[in-house]
Amino acid sequence: VKCVCVCVGNLGNFHCCRGEYVQAVPYYQQYLTLSPQLQDLEEEGKVCHNLAYTHYCLGQYREAVRYYEQDLALAKDLGDKLSQAKAYCNLGLAYKALGEYNRAEDCQRYLLSLAQALNNTQAVFRALGNLGDVCVCRVDVAGAVRFYQQQLTLAQEVKGHKMEADAYSALGSAHRLLRQYDLALSFHQQELSARTALDDQRGQCGALGRLAAVHMALTDYATAFQCYQAQLTLAQGLRDARVEAQVQGNMGIAKMNMGVLEEAIGYFEQQLAMLEQLSGAECVLDRGRAYGNLADCYDSLGDFEEAIKYSEMFLTVAQSLNHERAYRGLGNAHR
Repeated sequence: VKCVCVCVGNLGNFHCCRGEYVQAVPYYQQYLTLSPQLQDLEEEGKVCHNLAYTHYCLGQYREAVRYYEQDLALAKDLGDKLSQAKAYCNLGLAYKALGEYNRAEDCQRYLLSLAQALNNTQAVFRALGNLGDVCVCRVDVAGAVRFYQQQLTLAQEVKGHKMEADAYSALGSAHRLLRQYDLALSFHQQELSARTALDDQRGQCGALGRLAAVHMALTDYATAFQCYQAQLTLAQGLRDARVEAQVQGNMGIAKMNMGVLEEAIGYFEQQLAMLEQLSGAECVLDRGRAYGNLADCYDSLGDFEEAIKYSEMFLTVAQSLNHERAYRGLGNAHR
């Protein structure tokens, strides 16, 4: 039985690491069916965690809650405080995804308490960030800022430069939501400097995107475009096709707002070419957005035949997403 459990557990891990979550689930379930014969609570807890994670990645948050709760119960049976902390963290994230914010907050507060008792700075930092994120979901952005500020203070106290960059990122995003754009710019510029000092190219890539979003909100489209150009260069260096496609789309939107529609069309076409190489629900949504943006460009240029073509392509995507904008766009083009 032990050999079978090891085998199916490894197969589940193999598929999970490759992002093949649907294939991973039956292997983990098979392990849990056999696990009572092993009486290995520690390994059973790990498999519950992995199964919960696969369901979370599949968007099956209720199932994720179910297995994270089993993970937590096993950690309590073992008296393993660190595993309890991890389980509360993940359980809180699953409840947040379900929109059950009171339960999410409770879990993150348990995490915070355990992390403080364990003197685990990383876990304390994570708990504060997660509590801030719950506040954002509740549209209590001012409350979120207080948690993110505590994160920044903690990071600076322990000289945790990666944590400091993460705190700047969260504070910048929160102040953008509050439309306090000068503060948002300041925090994202500090984030970018911190990530550059760490030689964190993926982090720099994200920071440039967040800086660009603030400049877009300020209607400073030329500066936003420059940020996107720098972000694209980094994404290409990282060979991250998903980010490349996203940035191409954002560059197109910036050019649309600048009134340079022909150039915008070129960026949306490049975005679509990148998206053709990718899969996943988010890519389908991005493809639909690109079709919609192309329709808007051609509509503004008076090329209604192309506008109708892309509106109909957007409509094909939008019908599965119950998106109203496609119907409005199609109506505008037929005139």
